[in-house]
Amino acid sequence: MVKEYEIERLTTMNRKSVGIRQMVEFVLRGGDLDPASTGSQNTALEGARIHRKLQKEWEKTTKKEVYLKTEFEAAQEKWLLHGRADALHLKDDKYDEVREIKTSALKFEDLSQNTLTLYFGQAKVYAYLLMEQNDLEQLKLSLYYFQTTTEKLTIKTIDYTKDEATEFFENLLKEFTWWIEFKAELRSKRNISCQKLSFPFPQYRQNQHELSAAVYKTIYSHKRLFVEAPTGTGKTISTLFPTIKALGEKRAERIFYFTAKQSTRRVAEETCALLGDNGLYMHSITLTAKDKITFAEEQDIADTENPYFLGYYDRIKPAMKDILTNETLLTREVIEKYAAKHTVDPFEFSLDVSLRVVLVRNNSIFCKTKKA
Repeated sequence: MVKEYEIERLTTMNRKSVGIRQMVEFVLRGGDLDPASTGSQNTALEGARIHRKLQKEWEKTTKKEVYLKTEFEAAQEKWLLHGRADALHLKDDKYDEVREIKTSALKFEDLSQNTLTLYFGQAKVYAYLLMEQNDLEQLKLSLYYFQTTTEKLTIKTIDYTKDEATEFFENLLKEFTWWIEFKAELRSKRNISCQKLSFPFPQYRQNQHELSAAVYKTIYSHKRLFVEAPTGTGKTISTLFPTIKALGEKRAERIFYFTAKQSTRRVAEETCALLGDNGLYMHSITLTAKDKITFAEEQDIADTENPYFLGYYDRIKPAMKDILTNETLLTREVIEKYAAKHTVDPFEFSLDVSLRVVLVRNNSIFCKTKKA
């Protein structure tokens, strides 16, 4: 599953960038978590082959792979929104149709309504940009759906006006901008608190200061540091504290804290709680193995009948907004509390939330994470 609403890629010194598909999928994704609902995914190579096959058959009045872009502002920064339309058709030297190619193993009749919403969502953004830039009042939007198992092509076309396009795009951008600004606000509060944070004990233990200094210098110089020290020497605070200070100075972006035992994971949680009590505002999460965090009522039922899977994507953004607004130390118990409140699967919820926190705690034997 594409999670391409991770919006941190810096393209120039003054402008960030996000793909049209990323924005559409983040804002419009809804429906069930059931993996079978979207069909098996073909490889990028196979998808490219199908695109070329269809595009080769189109008339000469069709422009293929057309790059479209626009700019917007969010969180006091300039953003570039961009994408590549599969094809734009011209009639009498004027654009009259946007064509979008999609492929999967499912029959067209078996596609969910949300899948169709996502498919047409990209085409609608392309249409809006095309209308704005060429003073057009109406376009046709055509979905070319290629079923990979049978090579059956289904074409679905709708008429789309500029008023409809403008309303759709403005609502889409408003929702996406809210998340950008929400994330920027959390980041600002975090960085300020990191900069103000002091060592939470009256003094360092023996060798703690040297270890903290070594950790900070390692981050500063982009090196690797290997340390061996006996239990009780204060390794956790001596590594986390300087790393968090470096984070506040924008010398680091994220922290992954892997442990071999549950006991050392709890030490990391307690250290984050201690730093929070001393003024740190930073979101951290503990990832728990699926078989340990899944609710009892989810056991032994099919995904298609699981109430925590059904409608998952309709509820996941309100759930994330709720937990990130009201909590910073996201332990297993906190994840389960908000998962139950919003009726979302706690394991999948923890993976989605982990993409939006700074510090991820995890047992080294459990390293599955969602793609960013």
